[in-house]
Amino acid sequence: MSFWVIVLLLAGSFSLGTLPLTGWVVRLLSGKKLSELGTGNISVSAAFYQGGKQAGIIAVILEIARGIIPVITAKILFPNAPVWQLVSLILLVAGRYFVAKGGGVTNATWGILVYSPIIAISSGITGLFIWRFSYLLLPISKYSSRLWASRLGCLSGPFWVWFWHQTPESPPLSPGELVAVMGLSIELVMINLAQKDDLGLYMKQQFFALENKLNIKQCGEKATRLSELKRAGFKVTLGWILPAINRLEDVNISCKKEIDPINFPLIVRSSAVGEDSNYASAAGQYQTIGPVYSASELHEAIIQCRQSYWTPEAISYRQNQQLPDMGIAVLIQPYLVSEVAGVIFTRNPLDGGSQIIIEALPGGAESVVGGQFTPIHLEIEINTSIDDLELPDILPKTVILELVKLAQEIETFYHGLPQDIEWCWDGVKVWILQTRPITNLHPIWTRTIAAEVIPGVIPPLTWSINRPLTCGVWGEIFTLVLGKKVAKLDFNQTATLFGSHAYFNATLLGEIFTLMGLPEQGLEFLVRGQKMGKPPIGKLLPSLAGLWRLIQRERHLDQDFQEDLEQLFLPILQQLEAELSLESLTLTQLLERCETIQTILKSATFYNIIAPIGLAIRRTLFKVSDSWIPTQTAPEIASIEALQTIANNIRETFKEPEQITHESFNQILAKNQQFETWLQTYGYLSEVGTDISVPNWLEQPEILKEMLFKIVKNPNYRIENLTVSNLTRWERWRQKQCYQRTLTKSQIAEIYGKLLAHLRWTILAIESQAITQGVLENAGDIFYLEWDEIKDWIKSDIATDFVSKISQRRQIFIEDSDRTVPAIIYGNILPKPRSKTIQNPAFLQGIPASIGCVEGTVKICRSLTNIIDQTENMILVVPYTDAGWSPILLTAKAIISEVGGQLSHGAIIAREYGIPAVMNIQGATTYLKDGQRVRVDGYQGTVEILESRE
Repeated sequence: MSFWVIVLLLAGSFSLGTLPLTGWVVRLLSGKKLSELGTGNISVSAAFYQGGKQAGIIAVILEIARGIIPVITAKILFPNAPVWQLVSLILLVAGRYFVAKGGGVTNATWGILVYSPIIAISSGITGLFIWRFSYLLLPISKYSSRLWASRLGCLSGPFWVWFWHQTPESPPLSPGELVAVMGLSIELVMINLAQKDDLGLYMKQQFFALENKLNIKQCGEKATRLSELKRAGFKVTLGWILPAINRLEDVNISCKKEIDPINFPLIVRSSAVGEDSNYASAAGQYQTIGPVYSASELHEAIIQCRQSYWTPEAISYRQNQQLPDMGIAVLIQPYLVSEVAGVIFTRNPLDGGSQIIIEALPGGAESVVGGQFTPIHLEIEINTSIDDLELPDILPKTVILELVKLAQEIETFYHGLPQDIEWCWDGVKVWILQTRPITNLHPIWTRTIAAEVIPGVIPPLTWSINRPLTCGVWGEIFTLVLGKKVAKLDFNQTATLFGSHAYFNATLLGEIFTLMGLPEQGLEFLVRGQKMGKPPIGKLLPSLAGLWRLIQRERHLDQDFQEDLEQLFLPILQQLEAELSLESLTLTQLLERCETIQTILKSATFYNIIAPIGLAIRRTLFKVSDSWIPTQTAPEIASIEALQTIANNIRETFKEPEQITHESFNQILAKNQQFETWLQTYGYLSEVGTDISVPNWLEQPEILKEMLFKIVKNPNYRIENLTVSNLTRWERWRQKQCYQRTLTKSQIAEIYGKLLAHLRWTILAIESQAITQGVLENAGDIFYLEWDEIKDWIKSDIATDFVSKISQRRQIFIEDSDRTVPAIIYGNILPKPRSKTIQNPAFLQGIPASIGCVEGTVKICRSLTNIIDQTENMILVVPYTDAGWSPILLTAKAIISEVGGQLSHGAIIAREYGIPAVMNIQGATTYLKDGQRVRVDGYQGTVEILESRE
């Protein structure tokens, strides 16, 4: 019985110690997180300093209670064994330090007072005595003497326990009790040595070292970024920071006593909160003073630097930028005597182009940023040699190469955000003086995801319909998770067009990822396609309620969709299909039909976004292989299987393959209605499922007939999926978690595609009447208008002249169709097109999508309308793959796509039919040429050029 009582006592003591009571109090009363402020300690002294008097007093009361509860409990349970009082304190302090991140001194002090008041008082007097006389007799500061007094006071505990047990009225001292008090004393001293001292924060001029982790709200962006770089191993000099003050009256507080002897000369630099941030550089607003040669000069320089925060110009700048007065920290560093100094832009600051810009002048950095001298200017295209550049005399080639490397490494360190870096070269080393984001290159726009969701060139009408749907649904999803946190975010900025190509706002999405507690690599995932790390549990906690709501929606998605399918989607589709003669409808009726479809599309879009994401997460979570997933119901597979069946039936009517000619093939099709039935079933598909301007299969039967003819002539055989019977019980359970979702995803894709097809046919009917009325001139003109323009014209019932507007937009669209757009755009300007340089021109890296390694000759196909002649060993190179590309993909020996991943339509088809495939080879249709021999490795995701062809 007593054994379990002891176990419960000790477990309870440790658990009590783990509760972050002080942190909760400060968070509740002040909204501050102690773990992110000052030293990061969750201590009583930190509560007073960071949370104020009220928070500090309540924290003291709670910590006193925490310290005495286990001791009183042990006294009651084991009145004749005081050793358990001390052991419970040891466990309490351990929990306090290792979990709750506090020192436990307050707990231990009051716990010892309950254990033995005389011993607690004796240890306290010892500490006070040492503090007083060590400061008077020894050459150490009050700060150091206080620390040593607290440590030696703790270590005196075992002596006083032994001493007071020698009195006649005291019980004999047990060895266990002595060992326990020694353990508690040593534990407290070790914690004191390991933790930074919070009481030092009471001195407002306390220095922080640059090599330590800094709090951005105390030390400003400049110092914090330099600290991050220094701790990451970049060449940053030593530095000391005085924390930010936000009141003018604090400027003249003396800090002479805290300035220890430092090697002069020094430079004193501003590090204001909000300076060098993502959105405001504050360049030139605050003062830098140097060189400084003495402590008195340093003191004056600090005051002068801080006063610069309150100049009329600085105040006006902050007001214009809508920045609050959050204070200015002071950064002190050794003064470097440089031979050359300058700045590096990791991207072209004018348009975000892929050039590293280096500017430099002899002397210090102030000569470059001061703007009174013209620096040398180098533009270096990323991943190119500098041998052809005219290099300046003042910088050796090795230094330039080092600067280029530094630029790329620092941009990578900051997750792909373009950086403006100040540097200097002292003749031996290149030093980083500061780095900040290039503020005009915000936001960052990415083709990641967008290139697959909405591939190719997009006309105005398609975008004016797709953008509100996509942005609106994403806004609903993020609001579901984050609630009021996203109230100030503009979800209409989630996506935009550059050069008629879709881009997602990586900056906005990165901000949302941060709010959700996802790792910082979230931005790298969007910008560079890199994998995201696992989210820290602590950062996810505030979003758990919202994530749980999203998980619940995802869990019930199959059921919810089936209900909407029966009650919403199928009735609407039946109604739309019943209206066979769109020509008989008026413009107003056609407009109402379009708006009805768009309303239903909003619900379908939600399912179309959530279902693939949910399936991908389930597959990752349960480690479900591609071969376990049923794909027969996916439109791109179902349509091809049905077409294969028709091809097999036609092939069986011929005794010899040589008898299959276009003439005989057409004769059989004329007698057999199988192809027409197939076309009516899958005619809603097109080569770009999300672009209503692209004709679907039903509108171009001749192309599909030609594809069918090729399949009849050259049969292709599907690779069978692994059957469920081949799986183990554990594997079948994991597959089951994804099976129904896969079927639902296919149903959603079918509904979504059919709704878009009906929307296209309705818009074509509007266009037909517009041409009759003379509002439009040619077929296809309507897709160069925006939806609101069409709607306003129909509602106004006034003839509108769209001719010049359409002509201008068509010309832009044609130019954009031949444009190779960058994967990333920095800012709101599309960079000027430059020749793309590939590091290894004979070796291209993409994403492996379907295994196999083959050699063959390149055939470029930019559209289904380009009927291609099938050749032996044809390597098909396409800009993207959608469900509508299925027939042509079967004719290839291997597939190369400019965009896409392992879950794209082309990848799924390739795996089904055992065709090697590599996705995400950017610029492949431009870089590769018809007739080139290449080797496609679907295992590694590489394309090797074996033979160049001009």
